[in-house]
Amino acid sequence: MYAATRREGFNDVVRGRILSGTFFLLKENYERYFLKAQKVRRLIAEDFVKVFRSGVDILLTPTTLGDAAQFREFIREDNRTRSAQEDIFTQSANMAGLPAVTVPAALSARGLPLGLQFIGRAFCEQQLLTVAKWLERQVNFPVLQWQGVIDREHPDLQRNKLASGP
Repeated sequence: MYAATRREGFNDVVRGRILSGTFFLLKENYERYFLKAQKVRRLIAEDFVKVFRSGVDILLTPTTLGDAAQFREFIREDNRTRSAQEDIFTQSANMAGLPAVTVPAALSARGLPLGLQFIGRAFCEQQLLTVAKWLERQVNFPVLQWQGVIDREHPDLQRNKLASGP
């Protein structure tokens, strides 16, 4: 039962990342892959340290390459490539171990959210969250009615209403 529910809880992208992580940590792959990855991770972290030492307090980047995927597109089984592409802007903060937060900034021409990501210095989460909260208030992003989006994008889920829906 545990194996079945674990598999159902993750899509192919997440399962692939878990399996990749397991593969790279195997004893026979440790030096070939893991140690090299750790060196790259250190270089990325050092680049952030240089930027923050230059007087920058917070970095502002896009969160993704474009607007959010439509729900029916998001739940497709094979979205591995898109997921990898969309993660490009968020990976560096994760690899450097830095705090980051995404704030919805606008709606695209398709009416889907566009986000901005703030990346802060290590152990400066309060400053990061203060700036993110300030931007969120300035933007005054509209409240989305998620149940309506799900009903429109995936009618099969109408009988399983979200707990937060109206």
